[in-house]
Amino acid sequence: MKAPWQSSYPVTYPQYTIACNGWVLKRLLRLLTEPFKKLSSWKLIPVGKISTSVPSQSFKLGEFTIDWQGSDTKQPSLQIIHQSNSTKIIWQTSPGCSFVSGGDVRLTIIEERGSIEIDEQKHANFSDQIVEGIKQENDTLEIYGRLVGRQSSSDQPQYVLKLRTVGSKELDFQLQIIDGNVNETQLQFTTSPDEHFYGFGEQFSDIDCKGQWIPIVCEEGGIGRGDRGPRTLNLLGVAGNRFSSYAPVPYFFTNKGRAIFLTNTEPSIFNLRDPQIATIRVSSSCMQGRIFCGETPLDIIELYTNYVGRMPPLPHWLHQGAIVGMQGGTALVRQVWSKLRELDTPIAGFWLQDWVGQRRTIAGKQLWWNWQLDETAYPGWQQLVSDLAEAKIAVGVYVNPFLVDRPLKSNPQQRNLYTEALQQGFVVKKNQAEPYLIESTDFSAALLDLTNPDARKWFKNVLKEEVLGQGAKFWMADFAEAAPFEGVYAGDESGLVYHNQYPVDWVALNREAIQEAGKEGDAWFFNRAGFWQTPSHSTCMWLGDQNTTWGINDGIVSAVKGAISGGLSGFSINHSDIGGYTSIANPILEAIGIGFRRSRELLYRWMELNAFTPVFRTHEGNQPDKNVQFYTDEDSLKTFSYWAKVYAALAGYRQQLMIEAATKGYPIIRHLILHYPDDPNVYKLEEQFLLGSEFLVAPVLKPGKKTANVYFPAGEWVHLWSGNTYGNVTTGIKQTVPAPLGQPPVFYRQGSKVAQSVLEALKAKNIVIRNS
Repeated sequence: MKAPWQSSYPVTYPQYTIACNGWVLKRLLRLLTEPFKKLSSWKLIPVGKISTSVPSQSFKLGEFTIDWQGSDTKQPSLQIIHQSNSTKIIWQTSPGCSFVSGGDVRLTIIEERGSIEIDEQKHANFSDQIVEGIKQENDTLEIYGRLVGRQSSSDQPQYVLKLRTVGSKELDFQLQIIDGNVNETQLQFTTSPDEHFYGFGEQFSDIDCKGQWIPIVCEEGGIGRGDRGPRTLNLLGVAGNRFSSYAPVPYFFTNKGRAIFLTNTEPSIFNLRDPQIATIRVSSSCMQGRIFCGETPLDIIELYTNYVGRMPPLPHWLHQGAIVGMQGGTALVRQVWSKLRELDTPIAGFWLQDWVGQRRTIAGKQLWWNWQLDETAYPGWQQLVSDLAEAKIAVGVYVNPFLVDRPLKSNPQQRNLYTEALQQGFVVKKNQAEPYLIESTDFSAALLDLTNPDARKWFKNVLKEEVLGQGAKFWMADFAEAAPFEGVYAGDESGLVYHNQYPVDWVALNREAIQEAGKEGDAWFFNRAGFWQTPSHSTCMWLGDQNTTWGINDGIVSAVKGAISGGLSGFSINHSDIGGYTSIANPILEAIGIGFRRSRELLYRWMELNAFTPVFRTHEGNQPDKNVQFYTDEDSLKTFSYWAKVYAALAGYRQQLMIEAATKGYPIIRHLILHYPDDPNVYKLEEQFLLGSEFLVAPVLKPGKKTANVYFPAGEWVHLWSGNTYGNVTTGIKQTVPAPLGQPPVFYRQGSKVAQSVLEALKAKNIVIRNS
């Protein structure tokens, strides 16, 4: 594989300011004016005209053909096809329209508790394009010329678009604008009303993003993201929006077999609102990426993950049962463990996130971010770890890249990692001396500077000594989406360039700690923040903080969509918190319909869902005492035990799928387009999925539902609980199926040998009850 392209010319970036003073007023004004902005094109670099003196000609780059329709045509255009299918257009420009444009912009960035808003102020657009020449040298083609601004014809920055083969089905591109005043680059190409766009990392509101405007910037997922909730969350900047994502990726593929991704780390925007023309814009004078040609969506995912990396199989021991998420100390853990043993509940691990001790904040119970065991919270820790290990149950903990100054009067021997890091210059700074403190609920924390090799080495030792050294075999590697844009980094990186890269470096650090400790394949972690290189380093993704609701943008529905879209983007092993995390359990707010807490029905439906995902893990949430838990009473314990057994029965099949994930990049949770790319009825499906290729899962995502409308792709599908057959051999069909609580719509492919082995495992546990 060829090395990434180096920029041939100096790269310029937009200047930006961070909104500080008066940011609440600014946000209020933004919220009030946003509806008007959406009706205008004020953010767009408009598509301009193209002119040229270069005649029509074709070029061969490996197995690609680049066809230029030039000066001898009325409307110049560019088209790329592949010799495997000359009728399939890989990439095409709109005849007579520019395909390269640029802008001179300044950015205003609002950062608030991990949430990001970026506003652009345009100084100049260069929309019209002149193609002055095209030349080929070996496997590289250069298209070059000038851009013309409509405001002024005197400034005509130069541009160079390079195309280079890197494989039989991959084409690298680099677009560079050569002018110190142009700091934003845009690429335009044709689309059609019937083209559907998938990918873009984890997207929680839309899987098919056609017609949308998708910003690619890592940020806090937000609370509500458009679902009903307290309006003050919008003003405080923590509500998020439909495209707020912990793990966005500048990548897509379509039902037309086309795929593009950017290797830029700067913020970018994919504008798919126009039914005929799509644009990609990046905050840099240089845009770089890759175009793929695949016969099927699975081919494209394999090509894509061959570049960005693939996630390894999870340890074998994880598949034996549930990851039990608990807090509250040693005595409570032993008490609940005893009850689960009585029900013969299969348990793989206890995840004890409050191992560092708890503090009270406005968000509920939060942890002390000083990454070492608090023995006052867990007396007899080593004996607990030993007893669980004897029962083949692992212990997990919680870690993030923040550090707080914790009072240690009760244990003077305990380390203060915050002080250690500050003394050695291991945190992101506000200036050359002062640490950059980031607000989180009602306290502030310093952030580990991952551009500093010594800081990385120090924190890896913390993980090896304080986490793995205390007997933990897994942990949540939380946060990482809040690297400040105005932070001062040891590596001299600009926050604009480094912000999206920080989550990649965070997961890489965690993976390296496991490898250096000799625990690869046995220890693992799960992270929520990510970017395009994350699959190279992560051992497992998790979908962050959903609300404890049925909400489509931030409740159980969004967990399904996030898992599906993430799988399409290389995050092949992913899961959600059973029952969700965030609740606003205030009786007054609940009475007026904007507060919420976890109901029993929601908890049970989420258990049903997660039994058919890679990891079956509970979370108590931010207000444990105000939400129904799996251990609330006998019925909740029995229900949890039942679905843990279902999850464990699928172990063999999941392990097969994880081998596919590691070798081909295929996701465990799959959109139906991956196996039925020629069925247009699956293109808009967003609330049902395939587990591998053999199981169809249509989780119940609304309260009080006893039936479900399920789309069955061509073939016969057997209902897991009744044995009844659904579907049609020759064509897809939608049918209504029973879906009482405890029997979610799950089906397996008729005649599937894999499904039969799963069925036998379920029968052995007395799980599946057939109608006679």
